[in-house]
Amino acid sequence: MSSTEQLDKMLIEHLADLDDGARRLDILQDKIAEAIDDLVKEWTTAKGWKTGDETWKDDWGATVALPRWYTEEENWLAWFALDFASGDDGESGEEKDYFWLTRLCGEGRGKMGFRFVQTEFGRAPWKKFLKEIADRFADTQFILDDVPSFFLPLKVDKDLLAKGAAEEDFTEALQPITEALDYICKVSPRFEQIRREMQERQGS
Repeated sequence: MSSTEQLDKMLIEHLADLDDGARRLDILQDKIAEAIDDLVKEWTTAKGWKTGDETWKDDWGATVALPRWYTEEENWLAWFALDFASGDDGESGEEKDYFWLTRLCGEGRGKMGFRFVQTEFGRAPWKKFLKEIADRFADTQFILDDVPSFFLPLKVDKDLLAKGAAEEDFTEALQPITEALDYICKVSPRFEQIRREMQERQGS
């Protein structure tokens, strides 16, 4: 019997435990998602930034933006969104992680982080522009991925997350998200600058 066949046999033998474990992890993901949503709301309030109406728990939507990136017509021109790495839509699959929490902890194949998103400029000219200026972000923690967009990877320690689950407090475990948001705030002037440059280019 091959190792794959042995694993299949073992999975079937432990179906009840696996089913219960998956159910429990779904519940746990919701608890952690609520903690992420609370963190984002508290951070944006403290920093004077804006966040969207969507939540990570319900919509995989956790966004932050400078107030001036939000128009009077209630349109978002640009924002940073908690997201999956390039090429990953967050859904489960044969070559992808089953749980988004696996990605958040970097314990599988996928990764998560914050992505800079904009709707002000067309995809083709924006893509060309990003490739031209990518070197200017080489000294930051952002990477230009295959989307292409600027992506800030982050990773939550699974041991601290387990501790948080036991104590029903994920504050310490989710510190990397807070640190990522603080870093975004620090480097946001660079994103303001490239938006201005693109506006000038579009207007010329």
